Amino acid sequence: MKRIIMAAAGAMLLSGCSGGGDADANSDGEITAKEVAKQAKAEGITPEPGLYRTTMTMTGIDIPGMPPEMADHGAGATTTSENCLTKEDVAKGLEEMMKQGQNGECSYESFNLKGGKIDAVMLCKTPEGDARMTMKGTATPTSTDFTATMAMDLGEQGEGTMEFAAKQERIGDCPAK
Repeated sequence: MKRIIMAAAGAMLLSGCSGGGDADANSDGEITAKEVAKQAKAEGITPEPGLYRTTMTMTGIDIPGMPPEMADHGAGATTTSENCLTKEDVAKGLEEMMKQGQNGECSYESFNLKGGKIDAVMLCKTPEGDARMTMKGTATPTSTDFTATMAMDLGEQGEGTMEFAAKQERIGDCPAK
């Protein structure tokens, strides 16, 4: 599930490049990385290369059968990571960047970005089960700030939910290699 959350955070950074309305350009009910990239290109906005810090904080969790005393378990837990978006990454194009981190497991049910405001739903299929994540927040070419609720199919256990807040910001240039 951590990989799904990281994919969402990466997608939200890149969504700062996207603009205006729903990305499903051909109205086929499937929003591809290519459609999101096309929307971004139409807006003429691309992400800035650089070093980015992602901070994710769990704000809630509800798993069927979880003992009441564990209701707040994990709430407030924070994970911070850094990743470098190089000029070469940007040059490869937005479509490739949108695919990174998802390993073909995730697609968008909806993706809207207008005036810097994000409203998206990502669907992911993993060996652990299917997950549907709703995301709302803001984006610029150098940052994202969003909240998300992920509903997970836990098989016989039922459906669990996890809520988190994520912030991604450019903190400088990539370190020299």
